[in-house]
Amino acid sequence: MSNAQFSDLSGLSAAFESLIARAVEGVVAVKAAPYRVSSGLAIGPDLVAVADHTLRRQERIPVHSADGQQGVATILGRDRSIDLAILKVENLSLEPLPSADAAALKAGSLAIVTGLTIDAGPSASLGIVGAAAGPRNTWRSGKLDLFLRLDVNLYPSQSGAAVVNAQGQLIGMATPGLLRHSAVAVPTVTLNRVAQELLQEGRIRHGYLGIGLQPIAIPDTLRAKLANVAASGLPAAGLMVLSVAPDSPAQNAGIQLGDILISLDQNYLGGIEELQSLLRGDLVGRSVSALLIRGGEPVQAQIVISQRGA
Repeated sequence: MSNAQFSDLSGLSAAFESLIARAVEGVVAVKAAPYRVSSGLAIGPDLVAVADHTLRRQERIPVHSADGQQGVATILGRDRSIDLAILKVENLSLEPLPSADAAALKAGSLAIVTGLTIDAGPSASLGIVGAAAGPRNTWRSGKLDLFLRLDVNLYPSQSGAAVVNAQGQLIGMATPGLLRHSAVAVPTVTLNRVAQELLQEGRIRHGYLGIGLQPIAIPDTLRAKLANVAASGLPAAGLMVLSVAPDSPAQNAGIQLGDILISLDQNYLGGIEELQSLLRGDLVGRSVSALLIRGGEPVQAQIVISQRGA
């Protein structure tokens, strides 16, 4: 075969090389553990997003940019529920990559993971967006504003790396820490939201009720009996209370074992995920209404939502 038959592939190769060279300008190498280097993603002139599970050092974390500059970082805050930590970097001036249009992301969209190591330089992995969906709760009760599963081979140094599209625009931060068998891109909208909350509040707030729950179907006979409790009738499922923590918001509100939680803040709860979505930071400290079924009868309660881990 003549070399001319491969000219198109050579052009494609050159395009990938150029794209990765641009993308790595928004990435840093982070020595977050004594014998391990991971990647970090610039989200501001002195702010870097990293995968929380990679952090072993707590202060004076060495950071290296693609052009050879060196700086040190401290942990500004972390949200383990979405495997994200934000670092504040000294002695480096960083420029974030332009963001992709989240609405345009679809399953099958090209996804290029670009990381950085101290000794070997840039690293790249080519794949696709395996799944793109709306908001999703993580197994740690965190919230991703978009769920972006990656079909890509992620190397250890690429935890925290940039995920870019075919135009070199930022999709999110790569992490293997949120799904058992796949990598996920923490989307840029989530990165920016968490960073903003950390800058304003100094921490990520998650609501806490202090109850253990199990989804349960509500019998049709009970739904018919209590049809007038809500304008649209009772939902087909609720959450049965299996445990109540001492001195918790739930105990203080009088919630008991065996109660069935139907709604919170006037939002029906068909499953645990709906409740997790409701327990967002802006509800912390607020008194919200709860509708329960106790002994076959409706019960109203007021719960003051507290800060988880406070």
